[in-house]
Amino acid sequence: MKIILTLSVMLIISTANAKAINGKEDKPFTIDTKVVCLKEIEGLMTPFLKKTEMESGVKYKFIVKSGLSYEDLAGLRLQVNRVDNGLNDRVADLDYYWTQERGSMCEPAYLVLDRIDN
Repeated sequence: MKIILTLSVMLIISTANAKAINGKEDKPFTIDTKVVCLKEIEGLMTPFLKKTEMESGVKYKFIVKSGLSYEDLAGLRLQVNRVDNGLNDRVADLDYYWTQERGSMCEPAYLVLDRIDN
C-alpha cells in the first residue's frame, strides 16, 4: 500500500508540474554486467502492475532499452513484457528516473508508465 501511495503522489506531483522530461538516451549504467537499479525497479513496479491485472500468477520481464540522463537525474528506459503462460506480450513502456545523490539511488524521482492495451 505504501508503494502505491508513493507512486500516486509522484504521479500527482509530476502531473502538477506539467513538465515532461525527455532525457538523453545513453548506455545503461552497469556494474559487473548488471544494470544498476534494474532489480530495484522490478521489485517496486511488479506489485504495482500486478494490482491492475484481473488474474493471479502474472509474471513480467523488464527489458532495458537504454539508460537515461536528465539534469541531476539518471534513469532507465524499459519495455515491460508479460511472460506467464508462454506469453511474451509487451504491456508497458517505462521511463524511470532517480537522483544521483548518495542514499537515494534507485528511489523513484520521476517516472512515466505507458500501459499498452492489447
